[in-house]
Amino acid sequence: MHASAQLQSRPAPEAGARKVNMIAALATPERITALKDVCPDVRDLSALAPPEIAQRHGGGLLLIEQGVPGWDQLLLMLAVDHPSTAVVIVSDQLPAHMVRALMKLEAWDVLSVSANAGDIADTATRLSDAQTQSKSTSADSVCWAFRGAVGGAGVSTLAIESAFALARLVGHGKVCLVDLNVADGMTASFLEAIPKLDLQALSAAPERLDARLLAAWCWQHEDGVSIIASPRNPDADELASEAAVLRLLDVTCAAFPFVILDMPRHMMPWTKSVLAAVDQAVVISELTVPSLHAAADMCRDIDVLRGENNRARLVLNRMFKKKQFRTGFPVDTAEKAIERKIDVTVTSDWDAARTAVNLGKPIADVKPKSPLVKDVDDMVRLLAPEGMIENAQPGKSAKKAKA
Repeated sequence: MHASAQLQSRPAPEAGARKVNMIAALATPERITALKDVCPDVRDLSALAPPEIAQRHGGGLLLIEQGVPGWDQLLLMLAVDHPSTAVVIVSDQLPAHMVRALMKLEAWDVLSVSANAGDIADTATRLSDAQTQSKSTSADSVCWAFRGAVGGAGVSTLAIESAFALARLVGHGKVCLVDLNVADGMTASFLEAIPKLDLQALSAAPERLDARLLAAWCWQHEDGVSIIASPRNPDADELASEAAVLRLLDVTCAAFPFVILDMPRHMMPWTKSVLAAVDQAVVISELTVPSLHAAADMCRDIDVLRGENNRARLVLNRMFKKKQFRTGFPVDTAEKAIERKIDVTVTSDWDAARTAVNLGKPIADVKPKSPLVKDVDDMVRLLAPEGMIENAQPGKSAKKAKA
């Protein structure tokens, strides 16, 4: 997932601070007139067609006001063809599909219709700075989503173990595990973490989330993995709007080079958007006929979102050791049955998993030679972009957990 530049991660410019010198604006005449009092060069784009605006100003800084003819077409074109563009949107109620378009841009912010010219100039300055910083940073974050084909497939366990396996390879403080099971997630319980995500505040104003607020919502395990989880709440699914979840992931991916998502099996308003955007979509199943068919169906649905060149990965969890195979059937037989490659198999180690969750630790801390640990390590190396893990510099040794 591309890590968009953060817009709120630094304070607003003080009086006399540098202001942006030029703003290209598709806005109402009144808005453009007001901007001329605070910006020396305001370019009125209302006479140009959206394709011409995108061609001339794509990759630069743009102000777009909702309701002005062509605003929606322009934003969609920028998201597809010019994602490096920095965009200030003026809107009081942005449609969900436009929020998705914004999330594809490197730098953006949304201001209320009541925002004055000074607010717009300050925001444009932050955007310009963020855009410059983004261009100077060559590496994007890596985001993987884990989703179960059936209930109880061990998704949370594999997401946790993958996060800690990554941390052992790339270093302390570089990996974040996000539990998107907002109503009844188990990640915090498994790791004895403090669920600090304020979902109600996020839902009320997604645009206010910045790097500093995200840090307040993170809990860090002593092994160096940051955890973002919300307190259990049966009504939380109603708060998890698409705009809120996408903003959360956007800011998280900008703050951490490696992000792992523990996703619910049931469909949410944001499920398709997230699965389409992540670097790897991982479907977890077991080696039973019903689970395999459910997994194959889920993988096919995800492939439609992601395209044939970026297909979902299929992982079989809780596999018996070869000497204990008994009533199971070979993986190659399973692949023929569902007409799909099985990318990874993970050996079951129930005793180690049970001990780990009771102690609030990853399995590797409890039983480092467990076959499950080795299988997860192999899976992480398979999923990672070529050279990324090898080039990552491990950080300092883990510190004590932060409350």
